[in-house]
Amino acid sequence: MRLFNDLLTARYETLERNIKSKSNSFYDSYLDLLETVIKYFLDENRIAYGETRTCGYIVRTDEAKEFFKKELKVDDYTFDILLDYIKKCNNHKHKKEKNIKVEEVISFLKVFFDFVNYYLDYIGAIRIEFNAEYFVSIFGETERLNNEFRLEVAKLCGELKESYEANKLSEADIETYKMIISDKDIELLNLDEQNQRLQAQISILKDIKLNSMEDKLNKTIDMLNNMQDYLAENRIIARRVSRLIDGKEISDEELKAEREKLEAIKNGKQ
Repeated sequence: MRLFNDLLTARYETLERNIKSKSNSFYDSYLDLLETVIKYFLDENRIAYGETRTCGYIVRTDEAKEFFKKELKVDDYTFDILLDYIKKCNNHKHKKEKNIKVEEVISFLKVFFDFVNYYLDYIGAIRIEFNAEYFVSIFGETERLNNEFRLEVAKLCGELKESYEANKLSEADIETYKMIISDKDIELLNLDEQNQRLQAQISILKDIKLNSMEDKLNKTIDMLNNMQDYLAENRIIARRVSRLIDGKEISDEELKAEREKLEAIKNGKQ
């Protein structure tokens, strides 16, 4: 979602990442987003405020309060609950006492988008439709994906274990496989970084598996071709024996013609 400018969009994307990770940093990112959007509204309308002041202080100033309530026509409930959420975010920031819950995420964002929509109405722009179900669906998504990716890596490693132990992989694939199954550094990364590495591992393991399957397929094709040559030769021998039983000899020219005929059939020319 794009919000007014690149800075606000980046703040919002950080907020979404924290929702997906079920991170308590949600409160910090919510406060950063709210402060940035408040300052944006005031800057766009040339309303002075203290640059170094926090959004909680700025919102309470007479100039800002008059603009939000009289110009944007923000209702008392939205304005008051916004102040309450700012206080809750600050409490979390200083006391680290809250654990993020999906119900709070929905409540905080509903008020934020209500506030933003007052401004969009003010400038005659299209309102943002708040979709609570979307935020419920992404809550904890990073953790869910992490579990799915780990299971996929384990599955692929298991499928390749026999080929690895039987030394049926190429030297490069063996080294790559060994690196992946012994990767301990991944536990030092945050969930987003883990997921990126796990996705890369899945892609690499799938390539190794494909290489292994291609090698097996080529060997099978070679075996079938050898068998086909063997059967063709037996067919010629049987034909010659049959002629001999009938008291007839088959000439070298006839044998050559028979072989050429069988070769043409093998190559799909007849």
